[in-house]
Amino acid sequence: MIPRTLLTSLNYKKLISLSGLFFRRPLMVIPTIKATKNCIHISDHYFPNLHHLNNSSNAFRHALWNILLTKEAYQWNKDFDEALQWAKTITDWHEEFSPNKPLERAMDLHNNAYGRTFVHKMFKRNNIIETDSEKLAKELLQFVTTSKKVSNLNELSTLKNQLVHLI
Repeated sequence: MIPRTLLTSLNYKKLISLSGLFFRRPLMVIPTIKATKNCIHISDHYFPNLHHLNNSSNAFRHALWNILLTKEAYQWNKDFDEALQWAKTITDWHEEFSPNKPLERAMDLHNNAYGRTFVHKMFKRNNIIETDSEKLAKELLQFVTTSKKVSNLNELSTLKNQLVHLI
């Protein structure tokens, strides 16, 4: 998820795939980059040198990335469902091209979905999305302490409403 690391790890197939996403949605390039950079900055602030492990701070980062992607896309296109779908599209793409073990990938997808559910509940409650990324992060932070450790894929299905981690 680190932009520089991600870009340097992209092979030809990955570059074509990513280009295809943005070719179909060129106006989403700026909000996607902004959300990604903001997510890394906030995660580095709260969890320096920790959020790249498979721990609760990694769960926070994945959920926050989806929240911020949705927020930025919504500010750009004013269609919440489309913004939510864009966050899913980008983060699913990321997981498809990230070299993770099956449980790590499932954990990341789970926490991505948690972030989208989190922002969806917020939108339904207020009919707006908080525009301050730091406030969104602080609201999400309160759920990091209740993140559940999982050791197999079967456990994930019982923890839909919680962040999860491996270590």
